[in-house]
Amino acid sequence: MKKTTLRDVAKEADVSVATVSYVLNNVSNQTIPEDTRQRVFNAASKLKYVQNLTAKALSLGKTNVLGILFVSNANSRIPKPISYGPFLHRLERRCQNKGYHLLVSQIDPLTPSYEIIQERKLDGAFLIDAMEESFHSISSNLQYGSPLVIVDAMINDSLFRSVNPDWETLFHELKAAGAGEQAYALIHEQASNLLYNQKIQSASGLDETCICAVTNDEDKLRTFIEGHADKHLIVVNEFLALQVMKYHSPEHMTVICTSECPEFLPEQVKKILLSRSKADAAFELMNELLQSPFSSSGDQSIAMRISE
Repeated sequence: MKKTTLRDVAKEADVSVATVSYVLNNVSNQTIPEDTRQRVFNAASKLKYVQNLTAKALSLGKTNVLGILFVSNANSRIPKPISYGPFLHRLERRCQNKGYHLLVSQIDPLTPSYEIIQERKLDGAFLIDAMEESFHSISSNLQYGSPLVIVDAMINDSLFRSVNPDWETLFHELKAAGAGEQAYALIHEQASNLLYNQKIQSASGLDETCICAVTNDEDKLRTFIEGHADKHLIVVNEFLALQVMKYHSPEHMTVICTSECPEFLPEQVKKILLSRSKADAAFELMNELLQSPFSSSGDQSIAMRISE
């Protein structure tokens, strides 16, 4: 079957090929009457016209494709597509509204593959849980000037922008609310990013014996919980909390809802919510950098609040 071309759409709509191109590419410096625009859209729909995105990318010097690169390894307790489900959903909607396609891939932290970055020529990328050892090799495979926004990770490089929860303020407020230094224990999933682990743990102010950075080792998690049965548990992430509840009463837990899914938790659990969506913060930072790659906009630190 012959592929529909711009010329076919132009003939069906009774307009010039240039007019079809202006309408379908949303060219802002051309004034096209609304009835003409509608005829073009109707003709394109009738003929099932599909734009050649590769050709468009070559002509514009960009692909309109953004990537989400998840750093995942065999020790991850909660799969990234689960813990970042709402993040993915909201980020995709924000990208679509701006005309961007979103490509999702998982990256091995120690032996990352760069094929998807190189082949798709990403305009920019969101890197989740970046590992220090492989971070720069990943970033160097992006096109020059393509922004990289880091989410839930810390990298000592002022060239890159990050979006992270404000852990220090959170734990300061918890202590101010009456939680004694050893009145609780902390459980969080061990991230690939070492600095991110250290940030959570140091912000908590707890002795290392009261902190458990869990992997997929079930015995380690159960032993830690049983050894702190007399303490109130603070658990980072709703999906991890659901697993913790196998060994600890939900009435004696506070869950930091980093996946933005508090509705998955029982009512008796005290919940700490992000003050704004991580996806919104990450997209707005990316959008700003796409418009001005060397913008001076700083990192985004998201406040958290205890749910009423």
